[in-house]
Amino acid sequence: MTEITRRPATAGVSLSMVAATVGFVGVALAAAGAAAPAAVGVVVLALGLYRGSRRVVTFGASALFVGILYAGVQGGAAEPLLLAALGTVVSWDAGEYAIGVGEQLGRDADTTRLTLVHSATTLLVGVAGAAVVYAVYLSVGGSQPVAALVLVLLGAIALVAALRGRREEGGTVRGHRR
Repeated sequence: MTEITRRPATAGVSLSMVAATVGFVGVALAAAGAAAPAAVGVVVLALGLYRGSRRVVTFGASALFVGILYAGVQGGAAEPLLLAALGTVVSWDAGEYAIGVGEQLGRDADTTRLTLVHSATTLLVGVAGAAVVYAVYLSVGGSQPVAALVLVLLGAIALVAALRGRREEGGTVRGHRR
């Protein structure tokens, strides 16, 4: 009998890192000076995924978010900031999900479809939230970087709250409790 390797699922790890890279690129496009904390966030997130630590994954995503805030303070454009916020939230959620699925099903289980459906749902919620935030941003004049920062922050908080609410509902993964 083969023992299950209780490590983060490979599909989720890959998806989380792609989303973190999108977040980093958004920060770098918004304000090059904010790339350093964002890069630290990506590295820490990767370390958390490697170790299978939710705490380290959350810390890495938080550091990436600090890069977004710094880019906003530096006057970065709203569009790359929204892209960075969306990438950061999807990265954090996919990383958390990869750890959970890995604990339940193991690293070697084929979780690609499961992970893609979960992350596509997260992305859909995120895009809807980002669209609302961007519409509000445009309606207030579109030339106020501090307003963009506040709106991105509020949008990210709303996205995280929506994702947390969905997670706390207690869904299942192929018949296993999360």
